[in-house]
Amino acid sequence: MVLMNVPVGEAKPGETAPRRNYKFKNAAVTKPKGYSCSTVYEFFNEAVSKHGKNRPCQGWRDLIDIHVETKKVTKIIDGEKVSVDKKWFFYEKSDYQYISFGELQKTINYYGKGLLKIGLSPSAENKLHLFASTSPYWMRTFLAAQTQSIPVVTAYDSLGEEGLTHSFVQTGSTTIFTDNDLLVKLINPLKKATEVKYIIHSENLDPNDKRSDGSLYKNAVKAIEEIKKIRPEIKFYSLNEVIKLGQDNDATIDVHPPKPEDLSCIMYTSGSTGVPKGVVLSHENVVAAIGGVGGNIPDTLIGTRDRVIAFLPLAHIFELVFEMLVFYWGGIAGYANVKTLTDASCRNCEGDMKCFKPTIMVGVAAVWEAVKKGIISQIEKQPSTTQKVFWAAYNAKIASKKYYIPFVPSLIDTLIFKKIKQATGGQLRLVLNGGSPINSETQRFITNTIAKMLIGYGLTETCANTCVLTPELYEYDVAGSLVASVTVKLVDVPEAGYYAKNDQGEVLISGLPVMKEYYKNPEETKKAFEYEKGWFSTGDIGEWTSSGALKIIDRRKNLVKTQNGEYIALEKLESIYRSNKYVLNICCYADENKVKPVGIVLPNEAQVKELIFDLGLDKKAKKADDVEIAHYLHDKKLRRELTKSILETGKTGGLTGIELILGIVLVDEEWTPESGFVTSAQKLQRKKILASAKEEVDKLYDDNEANTTSCKP
Repeated sequence: MVLMNVPVGEAKPGETAPRRNYKFKNAAVTKPKGYSCSTVYEFFNEAVSKHGKNRPCQGWRDLIDIHVETKKVTKIIDGEKVSVDKKWFFYEKSDYQYISFGELQKTINYYGKGLLKIGLSPSAENKLHLFASTSPYWMRTFLAAQTQSIPVVTAYDSLGEEGLTHSFVQTGSTTIFTDNDLLVKLINPLKKATEVKYIIHSENLDPNDKRSDGSLYKNAVKAIEEIKKIRPEIKFYSLNEVIKLGQDNDATIDVHPPKPEDLSCIMYTSGSTGVPKGVVLSHENVVAAIGGVGGNIPDTLIGTRDRVIAFLPLAHIFELVFEMLVFYWGGIAGYANVKTLTDASCRNCEGDMKCFKPTIMVGVAAVWEAVKKGIISQIEKQPSTTQKVFWAAYNAKIASKKYYIPFVPSLIDTLIFKKIKQATGGQLRLVLNGGSPINSETQRFITNTIAKMLIGYGLTETCANTCVLTPELYEYDVAGSLVASVTVKLVDVPEAGYYAKNDQGEVLISGLPVMKEYYKNPEETKKAFEYEKGWFSTGDIGEWTSSGALKIIDRRKNLVKTQNGEYIALEKLESIYRSNKYVLNICCYADENKVKPVGIVLPNEAQVKELIFDLGLDKKAKKADDVEIAHYLHDKKLRRELTKSILETGKTGGLTGIELILGIVLVDEEWTPESGFVTSAQKLQRKKILASAKEEVDKLYDDNEANTTSCKP
């Protein structure tokens, strides 16, 4: 049997032997295969040369209009039923339009020269801050800055005022690129970010812009007026104006290529555990990262025929590196928005998936869980015969693949799963999960109904490099093969019972993609490399499996010691409980003075409505859709039934003893980056979630103790 990752040295006390991918055991790679580049600037130019200037590389849709519908909904406020207005937004978009490698190369060169023309200089002192949503304009700004050795700073478009201000002030950014609708979020931070001189907005300001009844134009103009009141010296430009300035001065302004060791970007973490940290990434870090993942995924698997739908935040290292890889493979990145992926929120047009027809889709665990539950919800609405046919076909496909029975999987796809595949555009070949672990049953379901799911594991600090699970050595429930650019070892975590002698421990990573430091944060930098110089401590607990794969089993900072002295891994619990059909999302909380955890649950509305209706709790409802969930969040019978179902999911997923939740609290606030309950990378903001439900959680614990006490003789 071929081991995915093989030892490349001797084990030391308290450590496993360091390992590398079996294909790269002699040396880790430092750049993409077949490329000689050492900087992002050189990499893109080399990609243009390899794939040709006429090949399309980016696609996008223009926003034609936003249609608003207002509906009455009932909410429980201070225990009273209140009817309130809720606005629903529907988006009308154009068809996809495309730009070629050659056109993009010309555009970013003009753009870079335009940056110098407005006043920036090719220096690490002139940082360009990207505070915008994922779009071709984000990527063009990033690449343009690289042509002039101007470092980029990235921040999530949903980052709160405090974190955004911190990133502006700490880096001393002189220029901000943002979307027109985000200009309003700059007003307060700019009171403290005094070094900002220029703001570039993504769209022109056009008085004839009638979208959303002209509010897009009016709101942007109003925000600029407010900024000018507090910072009259700041100059504003549209992206097109800066590009035009560069084009007009093309002959008189040179490019200033960076050196490999120069700063490419400072990427701020999402701040799920405190103030966001700025990860310092050099050009050679980024180039090595492209080579690392590219070494695991050859161009025979992904190449020029592929269309990758891009909707995750580009401020997340996972998305940034993957879009760089699309350039490497010569594919097309089709930009999309999470709100318009499907037809549901579109008007007079198809959703992005159907319109673009991607062959590859990258998502996070929360996306794939929602997709799975959506499919199952639709199946359960069908007649019992149809349901039986679906699950029989599903199990038959799994069995035929296990026993290598040809033709059966493709036949089942054509006859049974065709409609599911059509909803994603009908051409998906591969999907990729990253950002957080995914339940193995969800991985199996997506793989067998839509497309084979690859798994990626990495961190901002390692430039998204650690593992990629590829079809070559495919397993469920593992992170997979180490990428070609890193070396990994596991070290003891004695307080939690993880020891290297058992092939378990904290994951430590070395290699060229690993950052050198956190920006102006020597204390956190020291902690990150405290165990051994050159080895980044991830905080993740890993395990080498019998096949040599790396499996992530815990998160050190989310290990909670309970009253009886045992540790609970919250993320492990959540990844399993989240697969329950009634759960849209869940945050597990374990009080250190209690024995068991509880679950704060955001309910899957469609399924919970069905349950409320089936239980007969809503006497007025004639059908499940008539049920208002908000009325039943505190209903004991509903909570009891949901807890019972969620516990069954936990037991099926292998949870036992103190890992089984005591009970649940139901919440109805949306967990979105906008609400602040999750980051843009969909990581839980635990403190905020707990604070919003603390009273209910305390009551749940108190009621349980009261019941336990009353049962004692």
